[in-house]
Amino acid sequence: MRHERNRMNGDGEPGGYSFFFQIANDGERRACCVKVDAPSMQEASVLFREKWPVIESMARDGIKDGVVEDGVITLVMP
Repeated sequence: MRHERNRMNGDGEPGGYSFFFQIANDGERRACCVKVDAPSMQEASVLFREKWPVIESMARDGIKDGVVEDGVITLVMP
């Protein structure tokens, strides 16, 4: 897993933290990105770990439903 801080989004507000990971599905691996809005990287990491079952389920549903843009599934968490 990799994470990074987004600087600013288009409306001038902080964009949060992005976590990148891969999901294996039917012998293929898909890149996924979760954006978490939190005041610090530590809090974003805690939220990511706490919500991992939901994140994984959403990513797998996105793969199954074909909601993939340029080979990457992007999920946004408040």
